[in-house]
Amino acid sequence: MFTKAIKSILFFSPVMVCTISFGQVKQNKIDKNNSKVVSDSVKLDTIIPVKEKLEFVVEHSSEDEIHNRKKRMTYLLRKAHVVYGDMTIDADYIELNWDTGDVYAEGKRDSVGNIIEKTKFLQGQQEILQDAFKVNFKTKVGIAYNIRMSQEDGIIVADKAKRVNDSIMLLKRADFTTDTYFKEGKDTRPDYFIRAKEGKMIDKNGKKTLIMGATNLWIYDVPTPLALPFGYIPAMGEKRAAGILMPRPGERSNLGFFIEDLGFYVPFGDNFDLKLSGDIYTKGSWAARAESTYKKRYKYNGRFSANVENRLTGIKGISDGVNAFSKQSLFGVMWSHNQDPKANPYWLFNANVNFSSSKYYRESVRNTYINSGQVFTNNVNSSINLTKNFENAPLTAQLSMSHSQNYNTGLINIAFPRLNVTMSRVFPFAKKNTPKEGLIQNLGLTYAFQAGNEVNTTDNDIFTDKMWKDQMRMGANHKVGLQTGITLANYFPLTLSSDYNEVWGDNRITRSYNSVNGKTEDIRTKGFNAYRTFNFNASVSTNIYGLYLNPNKDAKILGIQHVVSPSIGYSYSPDFQSQSWGYYKSYQNQNQEEIWYNQYQDMLYGVGISGLTNSLNFGISNNLEMKIKDESDPKGFKKIKIFEYLRVGSSYNFSAEEFKLSPISINGMTSLFDRKVNVQFASTVNPYKIRRYMDASGSERAEYIDKLGEFRISNMSLGTGYTFDNSTFGGKRFDAKNYKKKGTVRDENFYYDNDNYAQFAIPWSLTANISYNYTKSVERKGNGTGSLSMNGKISPTPYWAISANATYDFIKNEITYVRFGFERDLRSFTLSFGWTPMGTYKSYDFFIGIKASILQDLKYNDRSRLNY
Repeated sequence: MFTKAIKSILFFSPVMVCTISFGQVKQNKIDKNNSKVVSDSVKLDTIIPVKEKLEFVVEHSSEDEIHNRKKRMTYLLRKAHVVYGDMTIDADYIELNWDTGDVYAEGKRDSVGNIIEKTKFLQGQQEILQDAFKVNFKTKVGIAYNIRMSQEDGIIVADKAKRVNDSIMLLKRADFTTDTYFKEGKDTRPDYFIRAKEGKMIDKNGKKTLIMGATNLWIYDVPTPLALPFGYIPAMGEKRAAGILMPRPGERSNLGFFIEDLGFYVPFGDNFDLKLSGDIYTKGSWAARAESTYKKRYKYNGRFSANVENRLTGIKGISDGVNAFSKQSLFGVMWSHNQDPKANPYWLFNANVNFSSSKYYRESVRNTYINSGQVFTNNVNSSINLTKNFENAPLTAQLSMSHSQNYNTGLINIAFPRLNVTMSRVFPFAKKNTPKEGLIQNLGLTYAFQAGNEVNTTDNDIFTDKMWKDQMRMGANHKVGLQTGITLANYFPLTLSSDYNEVWGDNRITRSYNSVNGKTEDIRTKGFNAYRTFNFNASVSTNIYGLYLNPNKDAKILGIQHVVSPSIGYSYSPDFQSQSWGYYKSYQNQNQEEIWYNQYQDMLYGVGISGLTNSLNFGISNNLEMKIKDESDPKGFKKIKIFEYLRVGSSYNFSAEEFKLSPISINGMTSLFDRKVNVQFASTVNPYKIRRYMDASGSERAEYIDKLGEFRISNMSLGTGYTFDNSTFGGKRFDAKNYKKKGTVRDENFYYDNDNYAQFAIPWSLTANISYNYTKSVERKGNGTGSLSMNGKISPTPYWAISANATYDFIKNEITYVRFGFERDLRSFTLSFGWTPMGTYKSYDFFIGIKASILQDLKYNDRSRLNY
């Protein structure tokens, strides 16, 4: 064909000028009324010539072209380009038939006839590469060979494709893959593909669905036994589509054979979706889940999930031993909602809910919570908040609900709709636009109001009549604060403040001694109750600076700076425990002694009703740093903070009958290794002596007595941590600019030196955290708890990641938790393995699956809890 074309160019060259002048097809522009297209000598499959005129103008260009007026044909040679409507063709050789509208295009060949540059067919957003193809501009019917079609999530390669119309294309021996390297042209062979002898591509409104016959999975050009009678890849290019979720089968000794994650997914519009799934176990256990995500751009986004499980383990009829039968009903509800702050600055709504059974994470039928570490969760909290900010007033109102739960004790606290109104500080006596002077103009007023319902309950009582009738409390609290201050002698800021609290509640306690059963009993009386308290506070503080500069400029220590911040304060509140206030009542115990109690102690928002407080508060804070010579620093020196802070404080209550001096608190923080390691510590020192004696049974007893002198540490805590990585020990940083060569395909993450050795900076990190707590009261021996936790990760190659986590209790001298993790990037696949070899939650999990979301159900996931 090429030989014929070249001969035609040489033979008809004298006539070409006339042919171009009078031809019906013009380069780059054709007259609509006279444009015609012709076919070559090869008859097109199932293309029926028609006499209709073309709908659009055929625009074309090439390095060389031949127009045969007798045959009504145009031949475009080298870098041929044709545009017809929304169709664009680029090829090395193109034939146009003026009458029938048939077009034949062929790619560039090498000296031995192999295609080295494919043709490109573009219609709308769809681009198809092929060796050669035929198409009819009028009927849109055509056929192509060795095609390559890129989709949003993958690519299709087929030996032959027949275009039936704009919506349907038939494929012969089609391969589908999501290999990004192959899709981007970095590699000539995909690492995997799904092959079918026949396939059908359906294009509906730009959403392409691929239907395939019998399919077979090939990995690295090797066919595998993994085959299906048909294949269906829905709506390629569409982000979300309804469909069935592929389940995961398996077997566990105490649960039997199972099918997990069986369900379906349904999107609702562009902003909301729903996934329903469940697990079924042959020994009776089951689980059901509902998950939903929603999002509206610039408005809000959120996620909701609800899980219900019925867990049966062991053998019915056996109550003891490893095979003891147990039955548990577990549930969990999670909801998070985030509003974009720009959506409405005056109305804000946010939610973060995590509410579940106390054993939900630890004894779920699935072990996903072991792998994620949530099995060690001890406390969870939830909150839902609706906040109103007033534009022209110093007020903020918030309507909220909250929840807190302790998985160890099973205690649950739920605050039902709670209203909070706060007023930021205002200065009613200050002049506008002028500095505030004196105590009166600096007098600031704040106000806070809160009201709501609250319940403290357990797993067993939640949502029962006992919770609603006996455990529910409601109340309100008003708090007014006054604060003012001046500076004395330019160096001593004086602050004066007073707080007024008024508490409303729906109950009060009447306490009595029951001589029949020998117990003290409380009777809760419903009704409106209120009490009020107030206090007065004054404090003064200052800063004292100490500075030493070494006169020897060559000395290692150039100077020391010490900042001391002493403070002293006074607090006063009346004796609200006296009978005159009426807050305390009395009863007689078994020894006919009068015992006083707070009848409002169970009220919601109750503040402590204290006795007479007439105390002096004092403390001192220190900041100590040193300047040392450092020639490596551009400044010639550097500062070392010996103490970021070191605080000591206590109080002395003049009105207390005994133990007037409060325990002394000491806390501080320092930094080590050029401020890379922070060490925090805190302790409490009890200054009173201890009296030890033998009780009637001969056991030793001990108690504090009101005598100063021993100053014993009653509790102490210490914590520090550090992360080691490549640069910790002066490691050389990797700089790609030092290397001229770089690998290709999967080796593109490696740079090569002049000796062709691969260079790669192996990233690694090791985080170590140490915590220690010590408590000691009157006992001869204190109790200490301490642990060392270490988390490490290393990537020996760009595609391997190895991690390890461990916790060591150095008080009990035992390892409490160990977990290893391995991850491998297999180009189109992800492989991971996790293993917890010891402890209560021994388990392992193995996963391998395709990365692309469109084929995320092509996976193998094996999880097992070893102690089941």
